[in-house]
Amino acid sequence: MGLSFRHMERVLGLGVAPLAAGTVGLLILLKVIQRLRHKQNLQDKVVVITGASSGLGKECARVFHAAGARLILCGRDQKRLQEVVEELRNKNNGKIQTYTPCTVTFDLSSTSLVSSAAKEILKCHGHVDVLINNAGISYRGNILDTQVSVQRDVMETNYFGPVALTQAILPSMIDRRSGHIVVISSVQGKISIPYRSAYAASKHATQAYFDCLRAEVDRFGLQVSVISPGYIRTNLSINAVTGDGSQYGGERMRFLS
Repeated sequence: MGLSFRHMERVLGLGVAPLAAGTVGLLILLKVIQRLRHKQNLQDKVVVITGASSGLGKECARVFHAAGARLILCGRDQKRLQEVVEELRNKNNGKIQTYTPCTVTFDLSSTSLVSSAAKEILKCHGHVDVLINNAGISYRGNILDTQVSVQRDVMETNYFGPVALTQAILPSMIDRRSGHIVVISSVQGKISIPYRSAYAASKHATQAYFDCLRAEVDRFGLQVSVISPGYIRTNLSINAVTGDGSQYGGERMRFLS
């Protein structure tokens, strides 16, 4: 079945070079946040990044660290998070004051643990200025062969996890009348393609939830941004789950549509 998925990717043009370079996309994200924060810079701002140990989350950490933000890096693997911390600790251009990131280790798919993780996050600096919901899981599979449990697992990580973390952090932002919530979605949160049902469904749900949130928290002075990139070269596709829950191991390309 895996070979047929790759064949479909070639037919659909999904195996081509990235449509958007990861680093360029991150710089755009940085500029969007700066603009929405009334052109304030990010020096000393507290920025939380989930899925920060690799891929897009790690690149976000590099960009926001260089901008002088106080980072709180989140992920499932403490060792890999610490490796990112050590890398950033050794990077200082001398022009901008940078800070050693904090880390909080938890599994976003275990929503029962998110509330306690949010408390740890808030203990780091007392508040959060920017929450970047980046962590996610991908999926490749035929709907006919996909177990409902796999559909549910993808939703737990891509939808319920970010929702739970956002709702745990949100009251503190409302109290301060300040904050920016960012979610890394995908073009597939707007347009679906074959063999991506669980992933596309989770991103459609994410898009809808955060669109509603944006309207509801505007009166508190909060901002909500849904970023929907196209292709970014990360390991997400390699780590994607298939219809039976096994690892896909496909080409090293993340389709964040």
